[in-house]
This record gives sequence, C-alpha cells and structure tokens, in this order.
Amino acid sequence: MESKIYSRPRFCTTGKGYKNMPRNNRRYTAISIITIIVIAVITFVIITRAVNPIINDLCIDKAKNIATQISNDEATLIMNQYSYDDLITIVRDSNGNVKMLQTNTKNVNKIISDIPLNIINKFQEKNTSDIFIYLGSALGLKLFSAQGPKIHIKIANVGNVDTKLVSEFTSQGINQTLHRVYLNLSCEVTILTPYNTIKQMIENQVLIAESVIVGTVPDAYYDINLQK
Repeated sequence: MESKIYSRPRFCTTGKGYKNMPRNNRRYTAISIITIIVIAVITFVIITRAVNPIINDLCIDKAKNIATQISNDEATLIMNQYSYDDLITIVRDSNGNVKMLQTNTKNVNKIISDIPLNIINKFQEKNTSDIFIYLGSALGLKLFSAQGPKIHIKIANVGNVDTKLVSEFTSQGINQTLHRVYLNLSCEVTILTPYNTIKQMIENQVLIAESVIVGTVPDAYYDINLQK
C-alpha cells in the first residue's frame, strides 16, 4: 500500500498587496487617504482660528488678574508704612481756612519708586508654571468652563512699571471734602502660551491714601502731581 505524506494547500502570498490591487481601487484608496488628511488639516485650522482669540483673551484676563493682585498686595505692603499726613500737608491761613495742599516730595518719590520695584521682583519670584486655563473654557459654555486639559501660560519680560499719581476730591457734605490719592500703574508684559506670544499693556489703579479735609478746599490748590 502506497503511503501518502500529509500536505496542506499552499497559498501564494505574492500579488495580494496594495500593488496588486486593481488600478481603479488603488486610485480610489489614495484619493480617500488624501481627502481625509486634507479635511483633518482644514478642520484643525478652522478650529484653531476660532478658538485662538478666545484662548488669547482668557490668557490676558488671567495675566491681568494676577498683575492686579500683585500690584494691590505690594502697594498695601508699602503704604502700611505711611499715613496721609506723611504724604500731604494741609496748609491753612490765620483763620483756619484751607490755603493749599502741599506734597511731601521725598516720601512720594520713595513710594512711586518702591512700589513698581516690588511689583517687578514679585513677578520674577512667582512660579508662573502654576498659571493655567482650562481648554474647556475656550468653548464658551459654563458646563465645560473648568473641564478639559490645562493650558499653561507664563508671564515673562515684565517691562518698566510706569506710575502716575492722581488726586480725587469728593464733597462729603458742608465744609467736608474727601481727598483720595491714587497711584496709576501700567506696564507691558509678555504672555507665553503654547500657541502664541502675546504682548499686553496691563493697567491698574491703587488707592494709597485718603482723608477727610474739614473746610473749603480752594479751586486753586497744589495737587499730588505738584501742578497748580
């Protein structure tokens, strides 16, 4: 009896790949892949253009909030060392009427020098890696406002802090005037995001002194800017 060795059918593995597909099918597959890639790129560009302005605004708002908090804290820290009388002297005539308001130039100059310097130092000390916004906030929906991946931003290159002192007088009744002295602060900061670099001017106004003046304040007085 003739023995038979077991064997299995042999399959040809050549000719079944992409190269051996019918030409029409290969063309259709290539066009489909290219179409998908083009659609994906266009979709990404459209979404990026739509979301980027929102992300930029959120980053600017975040930077402004941080700058405002720092400037308020540093101004308060400095102004705890001074009182209204350390900055302003009320000069009266022989009858006790208010003649002028005189500025203590030495103290005022020190304040407008120390506060900006402290603000810049505080920015440099602050760990800006902890500053972020949620990507979900860019959708504009409250439901997703604190959802999604974190977008980390960094505040860098804080420029010179420009200062300007401003006086405000408000009537508080008969022969009483509330005098407030504000320090206007402005500086340009560079905000670094994963998608953009933003230069933004940040401004803030902090109250540094106030007092109620008893007596009529004349129309011609020397204000905090030493202007008549």
